[in-house]
Amino acid sequence: MATSHDARVLVAVSDQTPSDYGADVVGALEASLNATVLSKRGSVATEYLRELGPTLDCVVVVSDRTVCVENLASVADEVPLLVYGDEVPAVPVDEVIATDGGTDLLARRVAARIERERERNALTEANAKLSALNAYTRELTGCQSIEEVSDTVVSAVTNALGHGRCVLALREGDEFYPYGHTLSDEPEIRLSVEEGVVGRTYRTGETQIVDDYATDPDFTRDIDGLRSVVSVPVGEAGVLQVSSNREAAFDRQDAEFVEIVASHAKEALARLQREADLRVERDRLHYFFEGIKSPAVYVESTDGSEPVLTEVNTAYEALFGTDAVGRPVSEAFPTESERELFGLEAPDEVVHRRITRESSEGPKDLVIGMVPVPITGVERSAFGLYAADVVFP
Repeated sequence: MATSHDARVLVAVSDQTPSDYGADVVGALEASLNATVLSKRGSVATEYLRELGPTLDCVVVVSDRTVCVENLASVADEVPLLVYGDEVPAVPVDEVIATDGGTDLLARRVAARIERERERNALTEANAKLSALNAYTRELTGCQSIEEVSDTVVSAVTNALGHGRCVLALREGDEFYPYGHTLSDEPEIRLSVEEGVVGRTYRTGETQIVDDYATDPDFTRDIDGLRSVVSVPVGEAGVLQVSSNREAAFDRQDAEFVEIVASHAKEALARLQREADLRVERDRLHYFFEGIKSPAVYVESTDGSEPVLTEVNTAYEALFGTDAVGRPVSEAFPTESERELFGLEAPDEVVHRRITRESSEGPKDLVIGMVPVPITGVERSAFGLYAADVVFP
């Protein structure tokens, strides 16, 4: 029935009781709870509770005197207040334990109360951490660079979760580099994907909770102030690690909080990579347009809605102008054939149609070819090529 070894219980008795009154209660609690049990009398107990209440897990009043209970209740705040006596006090308390149940019953009730309070406090703390994390996860969705992601991740771990030693190690080739960290020593050190706890985390894709780094099978080197580690994969991008100078400092709940941060970091980094890939493809599209002598267009839909005329080349601009750029296909093209070829119901293969369309040079008979192309991050995209005397296969 032992409580946590760091539990602290105050036994309070009134000034009017004999000096050894309550000693049996103190002895019983010390023997049963494996906790620090303090004994204070009268006004000293009240003042102690007023000043150091947050350090206590429970207060046991061994007195039926109304004034003693009232004084303690007035300063107890959220500290559980139990009365060991045979009369119900006039002021509200958390529980009254009759003396005929003996000190064994009292010890069990105190232990149960401490455990309930700690569970409640743990839940409150967890909710507070989740609320704090929400602000950082929203911020991650707007990060525009890897450096911004790294800084936000480190801030989330150190501020929202309260962990001071943090490293976001991202993979570069076959090595990890600490992009974001709070380490003052060896910030530039690199490890391969085959080394250390970081390598094991990345290779297995599973969270690692290390209670004693010095005895871990993947121990690599002595690091001052590092005893325990929680190491979480960040997808294919890298690993997020939090460490402590205390042994067995992290439990599964700590790991789950770090996993939340890592999950949002993974999405933010993946988004940045998709945007980078899309920029490369769009750059290629620009060069492609510049090299074509015939009129050409590009249409796309990023979310499954009607495609939009996104870009035209110089030849198209000279013949038809640019007023329609940025408008949906149904408004951007004057002929039914073009609207069909570039719309939502367009074929998934290369198709050509003959059209007649007004231009800066008057009506023109043209052949238009629609070429669907896959582009990263785009739901539907296609090129359109216009020619006067070429039939597209």
